[in-house]
Amino acid sequence: MAYGIPLEVYQMFEKVLGKEDAKKAVEILQKSINESLESFEEKLKISISEDLKKELASKYDIELLRQEMKTMEVEFKKEIDVVRKEIEITRLEFKKDLRIAVIILIAIIVILNQNSLELLANFKN
Repeated sequence: MAYGIPLEVYQMFEKVLGKEDAKKAVEILQKSINESLESFEEKLKISISEDLKKELASKYDIELLRQEMKTMEVEFKKEIDVVRKEIEITRLEFKKDLRIAVIILIAIIVILNQNSLELLANFKN
């Protein structure tokens, strides 16, 4: 990024210093300003780079996140397995309770209905 001294400034130098000295003074000023700008630009790039490094995720950060996600996945799978086992136990208990209820219902029907006793008696023969 080059910087040029305005023409009016050069003309003022020329009036005071003369043509040759004004030319040398302007060249020195331009060189000094350009070096300062380049230095500032480099410092700004470094500052922006450091700020971005603080804000953006690094490969290490991403790897940590992956490991954490894998750990969570394992934990979720364990929890899902526990819930599946609980559901299976509940299903088996329900089947057992249903069988008992059916047996009790049949017993009540037999006890309360005399015709059913005859039917069962004929069924055995």
